[in-house]
Amino acid sequence: MMKINYKDKYTKALNEIIANGANRQAIFVLCNSMVEAYGRSGGSLAYEVLNDALDLELPSDAENVVLDALDALSGQCSPVSFIGSGDYHRAAQAA
Repeated sequence: MMKINYKDKYTKALNEIIANGANRQAIFVLCNSMVEAYGRSGGSLAYEVLNDALDLELPSDAENVVLDALDALSGQCSPVSFIGSGDYHRAAQAA
């Protein structure tokens, strides 16, 4: 039996949510779970996966949800809306 690592699991889950219309609550809950479970590496992974999703042809409402989540992960929104420390756009060594 092949063991699935957390990066593959979370990447697949985020991509499925995005492919199914990018439900705002589902994305934010999953990103928060990633940060709670894996700290900086979880937040950085969420940021990377969501940023890569912008290369896809997304409907504008789905793209807006992805952008909002990226803002929350990178601190480009109100501090009450940050996911975790809100600085996951930076390289791990720079944070």
